[in-house]
Amino acid sequence: MDAALRGVGFVYLRHYQVVDAVKGGKLRIVLEKYELEPEPVHLIHATQGQMPLKMRRLLDFAAPRLRKALVKISSAI
Repeated sequence: MDAALRGVGFVYLRHYQVVDAVKGGKLRIVLEKYELEPEPVHLIHATQGQMPLKMRRLLDFAAPRLRKALVKISSAI
């Protein structure tokens, strides 16, 4: 991304990696019509038996924040 920011060439990155640079006008999407469809994000914990309370708390904390961040990214680009 540093090279692209310096105008050296093109870069292929995920939206979350460039959202601020695109919004700030430092980078622009040049092959938008060839972009892949967004893929869903899942928070998964492989557990045997009952899920530890710490993991449940983490998932309950992270899920709404991740959802909000992804909506913000998708609407920004």
